[in-house]
Amino acid sequence: MSHTAWRQTTAAELSAESLAALIRNEIPAIRIPDFATAEECAAFSRAVRNSPDLKAYSVATPTYYLGLVMYEYRQGGGRKKDFFDAVPEAVAALQKVYSESFDAPQRFVDMLKPHFPGSITTAHEPGYGDYCPVVVRVTSGGVHLHADFAPFNSPDWATGKVKEQITWNLYTECPPDGGETTVYNAPWTPGPGEDPARGLPDRSVEERDDVQSFTFAPRVGEVVLFNPRNPHKIAPSSGDGDRISIGSFMGTTDEGLIMWA
Repeated sequence: MSHTAWRQTTAAELSAESLAALIRNEIPAIRIPDFATAEECAAFSRAVRNSPDLKAYSVATPTYYLGLVMYEYRQGGGRKKDFFDAVPEAVAALQKVYSESFDAPQRFVDMLKPHFPGSITTAHEPGYGDYCPVVVRVTSGGVHLHADFAPFNSPDWATGKVKEQITWNLYTECPPDGGETTVYNAPWTPGPGEDPARGLPDRSVEERDDVQSFTFAPRVGEVVLFNPRNPHKIAPSSGDGDRISIGSFMGTTDEGLIMWA
């Protein structure tokens, strides 16, 4: 991805042009307000809280997820077979949430299709099967600065063959204060001695005057897309209420977009 200045420092509305621009890192984000109703979001969040399948990330800040995430399986050389063995159970847990609320990923794909010329499918690993297409996260404690780009994070997986990468999230619960996401226009390439699987970029981007940044406070029912090769972080939440979202990565291939979590 070329490192050029964003042509605007505000989010765009969803269109074919803005989606292409986001993929090329020409704009900071796309926001889709009112993607889901308050009632749908409340039902979704309630189903997540009641799920017996919530798991904790192996990171210092308490962070929970429902579904499956490659981050937990690509460390130390990777555990590919274990990951794909866990996919059916993870997908079933997500489907149970949808049955008690609504199918957010399908609605998102249906909304995106008119604006993208290729196919939109779940990522597939030859010899293993399909990836888990999405993940639910409870990130009320914040998330440290990191970057996500599969060709660096997981080069030996099928997702490592994508050319560009974006991410989307629907927010079904937001805290009254905090929980903002900040994205820095400094496309990540691992430096000497860095562990690409962990995606930890140089933290100096947070202080540099020559790096553009974009910060958004998510709203209930809103979808936000951005380019996760750009370093990004989530501020801790304060007050009552959790920060609950569902989303995935999407990467470009010769055929279209593939989705994974």
